[in-house]
Amino acid sequence: MRLKDKVAIVTGAGQGIGKAIALGLAKEGCSVIVNDVNEQTGQQTAQEIQDLGRKAIFVQGDVSKIETAYKLRDTALEEFGRIDILVNNAGIMISGLVVDYREEDWDRIFAVNAKSVFLMCKVIGKVMIDQRYGKIVNVASIGAKDGDRYQAAYAATKAAVMNFSRAFSKEVAQYGINVNSICPGFVDTEMGKVNLADPEKRKKFIERTPKGRVSVPEDMVGLTVFLCTDESEFIVGQAINVDGGVLYY
Repeated sequence: MRLKDKVAIVTGAGQGIGKAIALGLAKEGCSVIVNDVNEQTGQQTAQEIQDLGRKAIFVQGDVSKIETAYKLRDTALEEFGRIDILVNNAGIMISGLVVDYREEDWDRIFAVNAKSVFLMCKVIGKVMIDQRYGKIVNVASIGAKDGDRYQAAYAATKAAVMNFSRAFSKEVAQYGINVNSICPGFVDTEMGKVNLADPEKRKKFIERTPKGRVSVPEDMVGLTVFLCTDESEFIVGQAINVDGGVLYY
């Protein structure tokens, strides 16, 4: 196990990518603080981790509120005494044309997708600086590099996450902290189905994907685990595509 006895926080871990990553980290030896706004799904992820023989604690909360970041920090430190890994995965999708987009939807999607990353990095980053060690993986999107129609707001939030990660990585690398982001393509999750519900659109997407399929949450696990190991020591500020080859930059 490459992450034996490490302690991880994963936001938005009740389903989809976050759940897959939380389970993947646990399989590599991590104890996991599971966060989600949905108590039922979050508790389920924590139970599945415990079923693997690992420690898991569920902390309900909206990560767009700084109180949740403090709650996650305090829970991890009280239970385990340290925080080695932070995966900022929590996100929402609110689609629409720019000219029709509501101001309150813009504010909400930025709060959940981008502000939450800042708040978690601000609070947990201080712990990692004191430790002189940490691995932070922020879930961005290929939309950060190539926005799609009806997804301008979402693309903007993920571009913010990607570039925030690059800038923050330069602040904390000197303290033994690695910050990187991963950029999924269309993933077959509840949120991803917004883009894939139309059979014709799904077919066209598959046709232009070199791997010939839509990705699943488990596709994000291998890279995330690697970025959380000491094998990734010299990887800093990168935004790595996990998209089956749809984008080449």
